[in-house]
Parts: sequence; structure tokens; C-alpha cells
Amino acid sequence: MAKAETKKLPGLSWLMLSISKLNAKFYGLILTIAASTTLLVWRLTTLTNSYINQFELNTKQQFLMNGHWWKSLNGLYGPYYLLLHLNYALSHTVFGFRFTSVLIGVITIALVYWVVSSWHGYKIGLLSALISLTCFGLLAASREATPLISQLLLVSALLAVVSYINQNATQIRLILFAVVFAFSLYVPGGIWFALVALWLSKKALLSAYKTQPKINKFLMPLLPIVIILPLGYQLIRHFSHQQLNNWLGYGLSTTSLHAFWHGLSLNFIHVPTNLFVHSANTRVDLYLGHLPLVPLTFSVLFVLGLYSYLIRLSNWRWRNVVIFIGCGWLIASFGVINIIALLPLVAVTAGTGLAFLLKEWYEIFPRNPIARFAGLFVMYAVVSLSAVYGIRSYFVAWANNPSVVSSYHERLK
Repeated sequence: MAKAETKKLPGLSWLMLSISKLNAKFYGLILTIAASTTLLVWRLTTLTNSYINQFELNTKQQFLMNGHWWKSLNGLYGPYYLLLHLNYALSHTVFGFRFTSVLIGVITIALVYWVVSSWHGYKIGLLSALISLTCFGLLAASREATPLISQLLLVSALLAVVSYINQNATQIRLILFAVVFAFSLYVPGGIWFALVALWLSKKALLSAYKTQPKINKFLMPLLPIVIILPLGYQLIRHFSHQQLNNWLGYGLSTTSLHAFWHGLSLNFIHVPTNLFVHSANTRVDLYLGHLPLVPLTFSVLFVLGLYSYLIRLSNWRWRNVVIFIGCGWLIASFGVINIIALLPLVAVTAGTGLAFLLKEWYEIFPRNPIARFAGLFVMYAVVSLSAVYGIRSYFVAWANNPSVVSSYHERLK
């Protein structure tokens, strides 16, 4: 009876009733998207006085080489350049040039929120989104017109889709996995992350595939094939060993076996040190001096989250994240995937660290509402203060760094 009465409501009343039924997790997602967009577009052009750096100039040259928009998919980072065509067509300015990275950055942060909130609730999800937004590398990459931001989206999207399909293997989730898997191949080194995701989801994928009608069993494998056709055409038509190495994510020296192992060992050490201890500052646009990419507070939360995973490896969720972290560390060591691509995993794990701390606190005060509120308040205060530090590091310290100012000297013509 209630359902019948609901359907008879006027359009606006029905809409208001539908909105009132939306849960807190949805509103948290809207808040995450709004806050991320606001921060990432703030002073997007004026912070560098409408100048671009050499990396953005390389993006512009590649963008012009692609020519028409339909040629954008013919190569690595194809989806990024396709979206760049659309945004740049709407606004031939530095803002329009960089807005593609902003969009991808917002999606990356939203995926971090979705994953963590589905595990630990929307409150921890919001804190994890704030952690990812204010980690220096993600903030910088999301405001720069380079396809590097696609690497961060690659990791967060694959982690999200693995979690999604393992929760419930339905037809729509199977299709979503196929789409994300195919687009992952456009990112250099993405094939290895995609294969890890495929391995972690193999049981759920097979279960969903077996329940499909015969026509769907035939059509579904064609979907990823159609998506990667432009990439395959480019790799075969203009084959070169360098392009193949880039696609495979291999950027180490091949002069000798000794040089290979030396480079791999150094990179393997540099991945965690650049993230948490002392950066090599290989790119002035992504680093602030020799400060690590992750602030100390977030690093401690990451360690706690990793500890929480390791003591509960029997749970497929935590096991999958640990595997992603280990494989990501190894893949980044081969030299093409940038270290900042692992920041979404850091944010997700730091969110689990927050949940772990809060759980321990609630066990101490199981029935004291004031103590429970105080624990949550302290969590928000600590993360917020660290977030303010990250924002000031970028918008004040980084923006006024002489080496940064000198590196942004090209005009977008």
C-alpha cells in the first residue's frame, strides 16, 4: 500500500522522498567529490602564473601529434588524450588543458572513498579521501596536464573493481571489470596490475560468466577486445622495442645483467623511502625538496593498517590489498610506473589503520558515548591537521620554491 501511495506522489515530492532515502555513504561520496573538485581547481592557473612546465609541454606536443580526437586512442595513455581533446576543445586555456587531470584525480579520490567506506563506513571513508587528496604527489599530479595521473586511477580503479566483483558476481559487475581491465592496458605497466586483478577475481569472474546466457558468453569477451583494438593497432603498426618496453613498464638498463639487478635493487629500496622517508626529488613538479610524499602521520596510519591486514590475512579483502601493495612495489621498481601511483593504496591502508585504532578504542570504552565521540573527534582532528599541512606544503611552500618557479616558464600557445 505504501509503495502504491509513493508512486502517486507529485514529481517533486517523489524526488524529495527518494533523496531522503539515500544513505549517509552516498552523501559522503557527494561531499568527497565536491571537496576534491574545489581544492583541485582552486588557483589551477594562477598558482603558476599561467605557465606550463616541460612535462606539460611534452603532453601538448603529443596531443598535437594525435591530431583528430578519434586518433587519440592509438597509443599509450589513449583515454587520457581522448578526454584531453574534449576538455581542450571547450576551453583553449591552461585551465582547460589541466582540467582533464583534475577530473581523473577526483575520480581517483572518489574510488578511494568508495572502497574504504564499503569496508569501514562513511566516516572512515571521508578521512581516507582526505588523506588521498592531501598527499603531496596526488595533489600535484591532479593539477598538472600530464597523463601521469592515469597511473593513480589505474591502481584505485582495479582495487575498487576487484572488491566490487568479489562482493557479488553479477552481470553488470562482470561488464564493469572487463571495461576497467581493457582500459588498464593503455597505461604503461598497467598490464601487470590488470593481470593481478584478474588473478584475484578469477573465481568470481568464472562464477558470473557461467550464469550468463549463451549470447552474453559470446559477446562479453569481445568487449575488452574492441576497447584495446586502437592500442593493438598502434603497437603492431609502429612497433619498436622502446615502445614495447614502455607498454610493459620496463625502464631499466639492458646493457648487462649486473646493471639490471643494480637498477632493480636501487628502485626497490627507493619506492618505500620516497614514499615515507626521504625522496630523491627526481621531478620538481611532484616533490617538495627531499620531503617524502606521505606525511609522518599518514605513514604511521599506513603501518597500522598494514599490520591490521597482516594479522587478518584470512579475509579476502585484506589479503587482496596486501597483494596489490606487494605487486605495486615490485612493478614500480622496474622504472616506468611512477612511485606516486601507489598513493591510493597508501590512502586505503591508512584508512584501515584509522579503523583499527578506532576499533581498539571502542573496545576500551564499549558503552561510554562521550569517550567514543572523543576518539572519533581526535581521529578527525589529527587527519585534518595533517591535511592542512599537506595543502600548505603545496599551495605555499611548493608554489614559492625558486626551482619550481623557474621550471614553469613555457606559454601554452
